[in-house]
Amino acid sequence: MSFVLGATSRLFVNKKAVSTTVAGWTASHSRSYGEVTTMGGTVGGTSFVPGLMSGTLALRGPQDSVGQGLHAEIEAAKGVDNSFLATLCPDGTALGAFAMTILGDAATHEISASVSEAVGFTFGATADESVDMGFLAHGYVAETATGNGASVDRGAASANGGVAVLHMPVYSGFTSVTVKLQDSADNSTWADLSGATFTAATAIQAERKFLAAGSAIRRYVRTVTTVAGTGSATFLVALAPR
Repeated sequence: MSFVLGATSRLFVNKKAVSTTVAGWTASHSRSYGEVTTMGGTVGGTSFVPGLMSGTLALRGPQDSVGQGLHAEIEAAKGVDNSFLATLCPDGTALGAFAMTILGDAATHEISASVSEAVGFTFGATADESVDMGFLAHGYVAETATGNGASVDRGAASANGGVAVLHMPVYSGFTSVTVKLQDSADNSTWADLSGATFTAATAIQAERKFLAAGSAIRRYVRTVTTVAGTGSATFLVALAPR
């Protein structure tokens, strides 16, 4: 058993790493269920089938009066459908670490001031579909050359699609950087994961890819980075199977 201090968690919003302006966050995943109890069903209890997913994200912290990275993203997201893409890393940003991701809409934003305290803010976003839970297929590190990333052993395959998310807050020098996911049954023979090739980056970038329901993700997963030119890009990739 191992416990983690909240100070080690990290947060990415759209094209930016914003942990330095967030003091705390709460992400919530929920799913409705429809009752399907019948007289000929199991005796002694009600029966349900899973329904629609939903989720929320709440952020809080000090108001940044200089960089305005997070707050610029909040302002840009207001009134714009599905414009707030966030990935939360409660255990840090190493390869394979647990991650939660949300694509949603800005719902609430409050800034508070008191004569004896720092100016603070709270923000709430409502997920479109869900807060998805998965892992980091690429830790938050820099890549300077074309290559295959280390693999993550998921323990078992899954067969209901999912979502893949890229946050690339640091980019310099390259003509382009293309990131994709591959999967494998044996950690030896690899194939591109359908739907999980991100748009080639020519600057800082963020993107969410949807892996169709019913599509398989095999036991092992890795990223492949292909660069053109000379430079450096620092990014993370989260994969959340459903």
